[in-house]
Amino acid sequence: MRMLIVAICILLLASAYDAHAYLDPGTGSYVLQIVIAGIVSALFTLKMFWRRIVDFFSGLFKGKK
Repeated sequence: MRMLIVAICILLLASAYDAHAYLDPGTGSYVLQIVIAGIVSALFTLKMFWRRIVDFFSGLFKGKK
């Protein structure tokens, strides 16, 4: 079954039509800005909730008395 799915995916990728699209140089920098903004926002969110995350995991692994 897995081989059938892989074969179908390869056939679909091999039979793709040309897009005839144009990507200007500004598109690459825009995509780079989006990636960097996503990474920075994920790090900022992690920083904001770091104490809650540490408390949650320390509570999980703390032995009951």
